[in-house]
Amino acid sequence: MDESMGTGTRRGGAEVNAFAAAITSALSHAGVGLTELRDRLTAKGHPISLTTLSYWRSGQRLPERPSSLEALPAVEAILGLAPGALARLVPGSAARRIGHVERFDRIMAPPVIEPKDETTFLGESDVSRVSTQVTIDVGRHRQVDKYTVRRLFVANRDGADGVTVFLGTDEESGAEAFQFRAIAGCTIEEMVQPAKNVRRVRLLFPRPLRLGESALTEVEITHSDEYDLGLVDDYSILAEQRLEEALVWVNFDPESVPAKCWMYFEERGLKHEWPVDLTDTAGVHQRQRDFGPGEVGIRWEW
Repeated sequence: MDESMGTGTRRGGAEVNAFAAAITSALSHAGVGLTELRDRLTAKGHPISLTTLSYWRSGQRLPERPSSLEALPAVEAILGLAPGALARLVPGSAARRIGHVERFDRIMAPPVIEPKDETTFLGESDVSRVSTQVTIDVGRHRQVDKYTVRRLFVANRDGADGVTVFLGTDEESGAEAFQFRAIAGCTIEEMVQPAKNVRRVRLLFPRPLRLGESALTEVEITHSDEYDLGLVDDYSILAEQRLEEALVWVNFDPESVPAKCWMYFEERGLKHEWPVDLTDTAGVHQRQRDFGPGEVGIRWEW
């Protein structure tokens, strides 16, 4: 099945009609057809199929999956609409994630060391965490060169201007060794260390979001040479909120591939781990859909 044809879900009700009416009116006013819209979206890096766009216009589906939510600001720009004009008409994508945001220290293992203030481990609820994708690049000498983290958020209210993210390490490593650099979609407003092995980082969006509007951020994480962290052999995503997608991708140097590798996850008391064969490959990834709160990761042995 063509993945792009599954970028929405079938729904009924006023929200579908409102979105369909808005995009139909905008297409007509802008003098843009669906084929042109598809081509212009593709040129901007959003390959949404003609079938999917037709579903949106007819009211058969709403854009709710990560690729669709990510494309909405581009659709609004192409059609000359104000930011959030269409996104705010997709309440389901945000509403089903609004609510419980788990405290980071309650899903982190190993436990938090020397916490300074327990209230600092809870992220905001005025944005929903839609997806998290992490790429880990492991070098020839078995060291992690960098982590690249892409996240998609949706605003649950007008004026949401940023989000707090966390990084946790094991008992032997201090979080102060890690450095964050904003690559795209955000700036780093604040970095604090609420515990020895936890770093809290506030990402600031380019501008405040409107209700239903999405924001895509990319951050690079490296560690300072001043700290000897040893060889990292495990990485996981800690989902504080239910995610549409959690993706961990580890790329090893082809000349230095681990002898053993496992994938694992933990969610709602359920734990599962299974081996992965790295024969003839230097990379491994795990993708979970509709996941969290919980942990999804990859570990390896040299």
